[in-house]
Amino acid sequence: MPSKNSRPGDAADVAPATGASGSTTPPRDGERPGTPSHSPRRKGGKSGPPPTTPAPGTGRTRPGRTQGRFRRLSETLGPDAADDPRAQWFTVGIITGTHGIAGETKVRLVTDDPEYLLTRTSLLVGDETSPRKVLSTRMHAGQLLVMFAGVTTPEEAAALRGLPITLPGSEVRPLAEGEFFHYQLMGLDVFDETDQPIGRVTDLIETGANDVLVISPAEGPDILLPYLAEVVLSVDPVAGRMVVRPLDYVN
Repeated sequence: MPSKNSRPGDAADVAPATGASGSTTPPRDGERPGTPSHSPRRKGGKSGPPPTTPAPGTGRTRPGRTQGRFRRLSETLGPDAADDPRAQWFTVGIITGTHGIAGETKVRLVTDDPEYLLTRTSLLVGDETSPRKVLSTRMHAGQLLVMFAGVTTPEEAAALRGLPITLPGSEVRPLAEGEFFHYQLMGLDVFDETDQPIGRVTDLIETGANDVLVISPAEGPDILLPYLAEVVLSVDPVAGRMVVRPLDYVN
């Protein structure tokens, strides 16, 4: 999947989330279960839009930045929350089509660090085992344009449509303190400040402002909580737990 680190933002930035985790949306073209996207989520920041780090994929998400659409991630994330990011492959872009007549490809970015891709001399495409040589890269209308060696016609470029571009975790910028990749939040057991269990993180919705956690309790409907510093108090992927302050107690 496109795979996008995470940090709580300002409560004023919360956008309404729709749907419950029981209703699913198919992955976008090129997204594959088991390949996390490269956007980290950061927690523990002060109120206001804080900086974020890249997650699986190469982009960083920034609470408060408008993405323009709702997006669910549960079907696109594969690793366990405690898995070492350095051992993962992260989707940083999806080839969406062609540009011009020389075989250039258009790439929809799913990374918070697109500048890094502009310096790459090779990229891994789809399920290929060897990276493709990159002849040129440039930004155009919010998308990355890539010219691969051996791709010289629109027809050859079109054959790559829908394929993900991935990077190994060892080449992704390390997370800063308090930052987490999307996949590290999935499956965490959620507790309140009194250590009472609330449920388990079963999805993460990108709303265009702050991300929204979908928490499934043992009984009853799913609970939607904004990923904000006032709400998410601690995250420990290794221990498999998250501590939150339910919205009823947030001023």
